[in-house]
Amino acid sequence: MFDEIDERFELIAQQFSQDSSSADMVRKAYHTARHLHQDQRRKDGQFYISHPVEVALILANLGFDADVVSGALLHDVVEDCDCDLETIRKEFNDNVAEMVDCVSAIDKEKFVFDKDDLFENENFEKAAIEEQSFKKLIAIGRKNPLGFCIKFADRLHNLRTIDCFQYGKQLEKVKETEKWILPVARILNSEYFFRSITNECFKIKHKFDGKEFFEQYENYHKLNAENIDKLTRRLQEIFANSCINEVEAKNVREYKVYEDLNKLVKTINISRISQGQILKVTNFNIYLLYKNGKYKDNIVEVLTILNKNLGSGFKIIDAKIGNFTKKPYFQVEDEFKNKYNFYVMSVADHILQRNGTLDGQNDELLDADNIDNLDVELIKVKTRSGEIKYIPKGSTALDFAFKIHKAIGFGFKYAIINSSKTKCPPYTKLLEGDQVEIVIDKSEKGEISNNAELKWLAYVNSDFAKKVLIRHFEKLGFAGKHSS
Repeated sequence: MFDEIDERFELIAQQFSQDSSSADMVRKAYHTARHLHQDQRRKDGQFYISHPVEVALILANLGFDADVVSGALLHDVVEDCDCDLETIRKEFNDNVAEMVDCVSAIDKEKFVFDKDDLFENENFEKAAIEEQSFKKLIAIGRKNPLGFCIKFADRLHNLRTIDCFQYGKQLEKVKETEKWILPVARILNSEYFFRSITNECFKIKHKFDGKEFFEQYENYHKLNAENIDKLTRRLQEIFANSCINEVEAKNVREYKVYEDLNKLVKTINISRISQGQILKVTNFNIYLLYKNGKYKDNIVEVLTILNKNLGSGFKIIDAKIGNFTKKPYFQVEDEFKNKYNFYVMSVADHILQRNGTLDGQNDELLDADNIDNLDVELIKVKTRSGEIKYIPKGSTALDFAFKIHKAIGFGFKYAIINSSKTKCPPYTKLLEGDQVEIVIDKSEKGEISNNAELKWLAYVNSDFAKKVLIRHFEKLGFAGKHSS
């Protein structure tokens, strides 16, 4: 009864055929998960084990190692089966167990409300458990970022198979994804997961009004499939004896095509987009990948070869900086007005861009004070000593003071921004790159004074500062109907 699922797993096993120890681990993880999930079904009626297999396959195809793929195969056994983390640690290793723990939701039976969290309420237990489960994911993921990748792949597959749920539930899942999952994927610079998950959310949100657009997009890409194959083969030929080792062609996803059209035509209606309009924006990404040499030297060689060999039907029409690569790419148009983004990068950089930064370099962005603001754009602001702090866009000088330390926040007197001679009030909005000195009040004994006023609640925009102030005023008796 598991024949089809076994076949899907073999696609994973093939990725580890050159390493017997990795292959053995992955097979052991699969058979363990299949045994534990054997009587379980998904909402759509499929055997449950099909889900962890598809999650693991996504990660195996992206080149993740045996620990990550094993963790993906086992990612639901603690949450949904009679299995504990110690068993996984004993049967596999600490790394696999930690990743499984990272993505396992908090057990309802063991859940304890955080009395210091303003957003937790016993009347909304389910919401509180979900909130703490994501905070747990981020806390463990900061120590082992590879756990995030399992969560990304898990959410991606769940969104792709969400049709069995009522539409309201689908939108709920999209909202949750946009709040917790996408910001982390963006912070980790994981282009594949960020764009793939964003696209699934986009397709769900526009399930009804976007039907015509999705059909036009699909038809356009079907009509051009042969042209793309020919172009890819042509590029492989002309770069055969050059610095370029690999050529990859990928379709630009639906959401990005729509976004680009929206920038071009502000009043565009998704239900009336034609193939002619789709043709106006870039629909294909071409990756020219090298293993050796310097970027500047290689891009000169690439441009020289393209100009000499690609043919008169193609022309370079623009050059831009990639949102994820932070490197230049150039836009090319063919004789049929199809547009392509050409990226030149090393194989290593391509993998890093695709899979993300997973070495803990973004800990500051995922610190405790920023967790509640993950779905908000963050900006860099410097302290007087030059230390960089990340705060939500739209934050004030008072928000920044609380970010540095609670006592600094309460002692706020005024701020000096960018060495100006002007004394700035607490509600002054900060901008990217500002350097801020917080001046505080102190008593004669040198203790920091508490200057907090009720109106300060209107001066802060970050959830962290709001929480601190609300708790402070509650203690002073401003607790509404709950005060004594």
